[in-house]
Amino acid sequence: MPLLAGLPVQALGTPRIAPSAPVSRKIMAANRIDDARRMRESLRRDVAHHPGDFVVFATEAGAKQFFMEHYGDVDVETDSKMVARGVVGYWQGKTIVILPPPALAMQ
Repeated sequence: MPLLAGLPVQALGTPRIAPSAPVSRKIMAANRIDDARRMRESLRRDVAHHPGDFVVFATEAGAKQFFMEHYGDVDVETDSKMVARGVVGYWQGKTIVILPPPALAMQ
């Protein structure tokens, strides 16, 4: 390293794409919406194929009411990814989900 001490140092950086934060945010938001829609559709299929494995609520308010009525018997889901997918807890071997009707889910 002592031999390099006297040499001038210069670094050039060229961005591969022009910075455009608003465009990036829009792309990310679109991906999140598509992912959420796919997850909801997958959950809807699971519920349709195995209705006995789920307790389904159309709204968060309905699920909260159920949690209050069954306080102590419900295991609350704590993983934020699972909650984002609509899985909010477990009760008597069933998965508690919030799954709005398709017409409401599109809004």
